[in-house]
Amino acid sequence: MPHAPHPGSFLTTPGNTWVVPEHQVVYVSAAKVACTTLKWMVADLAGEDHDRIKNVASGMQSRLMTIHPGRAELEHVKAVHTMPADEVARISPANGWFVFGALRDPWTRLWSAWQSKFLVRANRYVRNFRDDEFFPRVPEKASDVVEDFAKFVEMHPWTTDPRLQTDLHFRPQVRALQPEQIPFTRIYDLTDFSSMTDDLHAHLRARGQDQELYVPRANETPLPLTREVLADGVKEAIEELFREDFDAFGERWDFERVKVGTDGWTPDAIAHVAYQTEVNDWIGQVWATGKRWRKQRDRRRTQVRRIERRLAETERRVRRLRERNDQLSARP
Repeated sequence: MPHAPHPGSFLTTPGNTWVVPEHQVVYVSAAKVACTTLKWMVADLAGEDHDRIKNVASGMQSRLMTIHPGRAELEHVKAVHTMPADEVARISPANGWFVFGALRDPWTRLWSAWQSKFLVRANRYVRNFRDDEFFPRVPEKASDVVEDFAKFVEMHPWTTDPRLQTDLHFRPQVRALQPEQIPFTRIYDLTDFSSMTDDLHAHLRARGQDQELYVPRANETPLPLTREVLADGVKEAIEELFREDFDAFGERWDFERVKVGTDGWTPDAIAHVAYQTEVNDWIGQVWATGKRWRKQRDRRRTQVRRIERRLAETERRVRRLRERNDQLSARP
């Protein structure tokens, strides 16, 4: 059944909140729901330094993706769980705050998550799952993709494998948004992105702080969803596996209105997926090499500091010995 009405204030203090106190804006993120774009939008609204974020060392697939590990570099964006309790208590739409989140139908969300993490082989997922039965092949034809996604859904490792059970990309969205615990102004469907930005502009205008919003397109899914992908019971299996989302928000999603492409992808599209796996493999190698070099650098720095301390102690001993020698030499 649909979720309960939103509370008047935060009943929990989740870490997936992006707070801009100066603008009275709170974004509650859910993975694979345009979260890269929305995090950048909020960071830019807060006046964060783009270059500082994009230069964070990481094995991410693009510079825009560095917004995720770059969270620690933000100076102006806060998180509810780090704020004083009295400040959190005042965060409410009733007090003029704009608190928002976004949802996506589970069919396209799972398809997008599987592609970006497994099909094109994001580094961490290759390291952790390359030997598992559900790990997809580098596709040579369209049927390879359809079969491997069906196997992934059939095995649904995100419900059984401890390494994936806590992975935000595959957890139900309702667990991230916690609508019964968070005082949302509104939870938007991703298909209504323009209403979300329009409402944010209206909030900012009312405060005399309106500005152009930075909404870069990021982490694009290489292959569009097709009906063939969800055939043979896959659609129904996703509905059961994400029953929490459908129970809470299912009235928003009509499968007949889901945007799908023509069955079968062109050979060029499949070749592009294979190319992306090569790119990500190279990114992974470069990242691993850089990480190894950074560890070597840190070890050398530790050794240098140890040597410098020993040298400084030796110099102090030499000075004391010289002083003692001078004292002895000065005696009659």
